[in-house]
Amino acid sequence: MTSRPSTLRRGKSAGFTLVELLIGASIFSLVTIGVITFTFFSSRMVARNLATNRTHEVIRISDLQFLRYLHESGSAFRLLNFNGTTYPDATPTATSDVDATSGRTVSTRANGVRFRRLGGGPYRLAANTTAGSRNLQFNFSVNGQVPYVPQVGYKRVLPLIAREYDISAVPVVPTAGLPTGTVTIADAAGIGFTLDATTAGNVTTGYFYQSVAFTVWNGQLRFHPDFSGARRAQWTLVRSDITSPLPFALLFPAGGGTTPDGLNLRVSLEAYDGAYTARQFTNGTTTLHTVIPTRTSPTPVSSTNY
Repeated sequence: MTSRPSTLRRGKSAGFTLVELLIGASIFSLVTIGVITFTFFSSRMVARNLATNRTHEVIRISDLQFLRYLHESGSAFRLLNFNGTTYPDATPTATSDVDATSGRTVSTRANGVRFRRLGGGPYRLAANTTAGSRNLQFNFSVNGQVPYVPQVGYKRVLPLIAREYDISAVPVVPTAGLPTGTVTIADAAGIGFTLDATTAGNVTTGYFYQSVAFTVWNGQLRFHPDFSGARRAQWTLVRSDITSPLPFALLFPAGGGTTPDGLNLRVSLEAYDGAYTARQFTNGTTTLHTVIPTRTSPTPVSSTNY
């Protein structure tokens, strides 16, 4: 039996050439760069959309609060200029600007507006009066509580006799335990009417209106919930990052009248959200351009002293 030596076959070793490795690495690098770029820009777009949506929501809420207070006005609008310390009334004069919506001439602008807003009521008159009565008693109780306390400088309106009076003093302040309070009107001649408030079936009510204001200062839209005396310096922030320093104006009659009626307030308010600018996200900016009429049904505070 003859044996033959085995023959070993040596093939080529498997692998990639240098050129193939370079091409593969280049493709992998391009794909990686593409994925990273897509992820970066997608994340940035999502963050920017979230920032814009949040900005619009914040602005929408603040605008709704702002517009609601203006719509609740119980008197004509008065412009004022706030210089950081004082609040002088502004005298509006006609300009060449015409409001596109109403066709009326726009006055000079101001950075503040004040008006009367319903503070409390209706509250029941608790004692009879004579024509010369200056001290009037009201029951301020609402479900066992006293949610409103009148202040000096407020107005008291009696719809029954269609009269309004300034409050010069509050001799008896109502409390939850003693809800009947007394206010003194400024008219030296008295209320001018005899009212029977104690006979069964007789009900006479009164409303109380307080002066409020909006001002724009240092890029802030501020609300002054009690614009009477020293209390006018107290305010709450409605909106920051305001870019329009003089947003308020009144309208003159289209026929060229020289006196505005004060019953239509023109608002041009622009705001943005600076919190997201610091993060280099493109944020939302909104411009509110509108004409706000006073509440005309009814408008109880109608004297020049508003």
